[in-house]
Amino acid sequence: MLGALGLGAMLKTERLYYNDSYLREFEAQVLGVEPAPPHFRIYLDRTAFYPESGGQPMDRGTLGGFLVLQVSEEHDAVVHLVERELPLGLVKGLIEWPRRFDHMQQHTGQHLLSAAFEKVGEAKTVSFHLGAETSTIDLDSDRLGRRQMEQAEELANQLIFEDRPVHIIYCNATEANQMDLRKPIERAGEVRVVEVEGFDRSACGGTHVSRTGAIGLLLLRKIEKRKDQTRVEFVCGLRALRHAWQDYQVLTKAAGLFSTAAENVPALIAQQAEDLRGARRSREKLLERLSEYRARELCASAPERNGVKVVRLIFAAEENLEAKLLAHAVAKQPSAVALMGVKGKPAALFFSQSSGGPHDMGAILKQTLARVGGKGGGARDFAQGGGLDENKLEDALAIAEELV
Repeated sequence: MLGALGLGAMLKTERLYYNDSYLREFEAQVLGVEPAPPHFRIYLDRTAFYPESGGQPMDRGTLGGFLVLQVSEEHDAVVHLVERELPLGLVKGLIEWPRRFDHMQQHTGQHLLSAAFEKVGEAKTVSFHLGAETSTIDLDSDRLGRRQMEQAEELANQLIFEDRPVHIIYCNATEANQMDLRKPIERAGEVRVVEVEGFDRSACGGTHVSRTGAIGLLLLRKIEKRKDQTRVEFVCGLRALRHAWQDYQVLTKAAGLFSTAAENVPALIAQQAEDLRGARRSREKLLERLSEYRARELCASAPERNGVKVVRLIFAAEENLEAKLLAHAVAKQPSAVALMGVKGKPAALFFSQSSGGPHDMGAILKQTLARVGGKGGGARDFAQGGGLDENKLEDALAIAEELV
């Protein structure tokens, strides 16, 4: 086989997608085949398959009727990983068009969005990633506000609605750097420049739509500050349509639950969240008062061990807060120790003693967990742990009581 000669270093594949991103099928010559068990690496004289590169995923499709599992670059060659061996000679390739067109929409949309952020926020794109559900750009600024986000999104969509031509230009690097590129080229040789007429020029080897109108729509989804950068998540085309429809369905359902118009939902949610916070604060205050009464009653009837009253209880999984508050309340009683367990997966422990008591609850907790499993820690008068099996709660409390 020719593969033994190292085909990747010997061959150069003509990349048909450079000049025609809309090409869905093509014919090419199989120049070599290399085994890659359980699959085969296929080298062609030309291809319309885009290899994973520059933040854009690879194309999918078939060669000779067999699935193309991976497309990658090897020197100047494009390598196709195929599920079956192909004979040398003519072969037909078919591109999975919905995936290709989706990537064209996202990538051209990214060019518009990156250029828009430079114009409205003087923020440059340092990286781009086209994901399966959404795409992202990382900007070299963490000072972008909501107004600039809205302006960039609106400007990018304005360019989409204007349906501007997208041109492919070939020139050497020196000439390209004289064309007001968004990012200067630092290498020599011929380069491929993607131009959105009258708006943006960028060196790029990816697949793109021929006119901005084909992008359809661009929506920002999420903004995230990352150290001194900002990550912007966005979607274009059919993805934007699907996300907009999902948003509409969620908002409509929420409006139905509140029996109100969709535009009133945010205010109602904010009000309910505030009411819920208030209710939680009131509940915690009531639980604190109840815990104090209960602590007095429990300490009055609790068995005494080495001069201290030991309150030992196990709570249901949903009573974690009650257990913690009661442990603190018991510690307010004179000469008392609380050993509280809470069921759950995992279970939890709360150990406490009266201020200035004779024991080290943090040390007792660690000795207990060393025997039953779990982790935790604390101070002299209060400690808490978790990560243990709820079936070992009784054993844990018994061990702790022996240590008191």
